[in-house]
Amino acid sequence: MIQRKQTVFLLIAVILGMVHFLGWVLFGMQILASAIALIAIFMFKQRPLQATMCLFAMLVNILWYVAFAVLIQQGVLSDALPMTASLPIIAAIFCLLARRGVLADEKLVRAADRLR
Repeated sequence: MIQRKQTVFLLIAVILGMVHFLGWVLFGMQILASAIALIAIFMFKQRPLQATMCLFAMLVNILWYVAFAVLIQQGVLSDALPMTASLPIIAAIFCLLARRGVLADEKLVRAADRLR
């Protein structure tokens, strides 16, 4: 079911995760979040696991800001906030939208199973 809307949301999250490079730690976190979202795309037959993977990708995208703040506090990065620093939160929002779509599909399947 690659044509589902949550697949598009996850693909956008993967693309947003590959756009910027601020430091090795932050880049590694974005690669991890993008890899989790990419793996979640292909778990369409296991919807509960796919929803969990979306949640993990969202969590890594949010933890990116914690690492970003720590690196600024330590003086590794400058205080100037680049425009690309908003991309992880946008990717997290797309992961949230994908998770909502996956859970809606799961609810629909369970309702159809109940009718049988």
